[in-house]
Amino acid sequence: MKASGTRTKDIFVEFGVGVESECGKLDIVLMHRPGRELLRLNKDNLHYLLYDAFPNITETHQSHDFFSQYLRDHGTHVLYLTDLLHETLMFSDKARHTLINGIVAHSYFSYGNQQSATMALQQWLLERTPEQLTKDVIGGVACSKDELGISEYTQTLIEANDSTNHFIIPPLPNLLFMRDTFSIIEKNVFIWEMAKPARQNEPLLLRIIFRYHPYLSTCGLKIIEWERKYDNNNEYPTIEGGDIAYLGQGILLIGCSERTNRIGIEELASTGLFRQVIAIIIPPRRTYMHLDTVLSSVGQHAFTLHGLLAETMEVFTVENQSINSKIFSKPKWISHGCNVRQALQKLLNDPKLIFYDAQDEETSIYEQQQCRHNVVVIDDYHVMIYAGSDSEKGIVTQMTYNNICRVGQVPPQGLSEGGGGVHCMTNAIRRRAK
Repeated sequence: MKASGTRTKDIFVEFGVGVESECGKLDIVLMHRPGRELLRLNKDNLHYLLYDAFPNITETHQSHDFFSQYLRDHGTHVLYLTDLLHETLMFSDKARHTLINGIVAHSYFSYGNQQSATMALQQWLLERTPEQLTKDVIGGVACSKDELGISEYTQTLIEANDSTNHFIIPPLPNLLFMRDTFSIIEKNVFIWEMAKPARQNEPLLLRIIFRYHPYLSTCGLKIIEWERKYDNNNEYPTIEGGDIAYLGQGILLIGCSERTNRIGIEELASTGLFRQVIAIIIPPRRTYMHLDTVLSSVGQHAFTLHGLLAETMEVFTVENQSINSKIFSKPKWISHGCNVRQALQKLLNDPKLIFYDAQDEETSIYEQQQCRHNVVVIDDYHVMIYAGSDSEKGIVTQMTYNNICRVGQVPPQGLSEGGGGVHCMTNAIRRRAK
C-alpha cells in the first residue's frame, strides 16, 4: 500500500509532473485512503463535517482499495496523501513548524484568544513525531487524557476547552475527496480556499507537501499565489477543485456553485494564466455542490451532463479587461445563454461534442443523486464511475453503447456517504494531453 520515498522519486523521474488536460492519460494520481477520521463521525457532527450518512469503514476500505487497484491495473501510479505528508515532515523541520503553526492558528483556542492554551497546544504538537503529527492532523485529536496522553500540557488544554468542543484538533473526513483542495494545471499548482469551516485545515496540508516534499518541491511545479481578498460586500473568494475542469490549451471550465463563488472565479481569471475561462452557473444546492456533480469530462469530445439542468444553467466567458500588460481591471462576464450543450459546442468550436446522460429525466435525476455524472478519466474514453447504474436506461449503458466508452465501476459502499463521486476522490499529479 505504502510507496517508499525512493519509489515516489522514481515515479516522478519516469513520468514527470503536470496536468495538460482533464481527459488525457492519467499517469500519477493522488488519493487518500481514509482512516480514523471516519470513526470520528457522530450524530452531533455528521452534517457539520459534511456527511449525509455514516460510512462503514470496512466497506470504505474495500471500495477504495478496489478503486485504487483498478487504476494501477490500467497504468496509473497511485500516491497517498498520508505517505507524502509523512515523507515531508520527516524531511523538513520547516514543514513541521509550518504545519504546527497553521494547526494552532486554526484552533478553537486561537479563535477564543486563549493565549496560555494556544501556547500549550503548540508545545504539545512540538513533542509529536512526524508519524504522530500525520495521524493527528488527519484523524483529529479528542480533548481527553486518553488521546492527549501524559504531558505537562494536557491539563491546560482540557481545562481551557469548552465542553461543546470535542476535538483539540478537528478530524478531516473530507480528505477522501482529494479533488477539492488543489489543482495542478500545466505546471502550476493552485491551493484552493475552501468554502466550509470543516475543511479549513486541508489546504494547509497540501501547501506544505508542495512546498517542502523532497521531490514534489523540486520537480518544476510552481505554486500560484492567486489573490485572496474581500470584495466590497465582504465576500471572501472561494474555489474548490470539484468545480475545476482544465480542458487543455489554456481553456478552463469552472463551476460557479455552492462552494466556488463569483469573486473567486474573477480572482482566478485575473491571474492571466488562461486563454479562455468558461463559467457555468450551478444552482447553489448541496446536491449540485460542484461542477463535477453535474458535468464531467469523458474524452476529448465528450462530457457527462445532467439533463435536468442542461438548459437552465447559464454559461459565461469571464474575460479580463487589460489596463496594461500586468494589471487587469475587474473581469467582464459575457453570457452565452442557458443551453449548456449549444454554448460549449460553440465556445469549444466542437459542433460534434457529445453529452452523455441517462435515457430519461427520472433516471437522470436518480443517477445524479447517486453521483454517476461524476466520472474520472483514466484515458480518452476510458472512465470510472460508481457501480449500480440502471442496466437499461442508466448513464453507463449510454456511454458503452456501440463500445464507444470503456467504463470501470467502483462499489459506492463506504464512499458515497460524503456526497462525492469517483472524480472527487482523485487528483492528477501527472496527466498527459492525450
